[in-house]
Amino acid sequence: MNWIRKITLVLVITGSAAALQAQSGLAIRKVFDTYGKSKDAVMVELSMDVLQGYDFALFKSITISNNEEAARLARDCIAIDEKDAKKVKQVVANGVPTSVYLQLPQRGKYFRLILYNHARQPESKVTLIYIETEQDSEDVLKLILKKK
Repeated sequence: MNWIRKITLVLVITGSAAALQAQSGLAIRKVFDTYGKSKDAVMVELSMDVLQGYDFALFKSITISNNEEAARLARDCIAIDEKDAKKVKQVVANGVPTSVYLQLPQRGKYFRLILYNHARQPESKVTLIYIETEQDSEDVLKLILKKK
């Protein structure tokens, strides 16, 4: 029984290390690290185990309400990360990006996406999503951007 606990512990540590490695080198990681445990934020991180059937290896999102400092940090980080990315879609209002969809360079077998939205009505709400998937990122974006 003791060896089962050891194996489980190793798997948990390995999975956590993989999740930490996932965003290494990306500026948006700072938003998740800084505001992930903030009282005005909701952060969700789902790994491959939970995402079976969705073709995602990692889904990480954070929604931050009524925090202009966080919105500014998110926009600054997006500006840094988009230098190496393909900008799929961007919406700008009054000179400020309100929605940005980025396709990052592929890392290993994973396609990587960053989705950002800043809604100002009825309250200020920033949503930042990071996705890793084995599915072509253009297919994922088509699904996300599909008109209803």
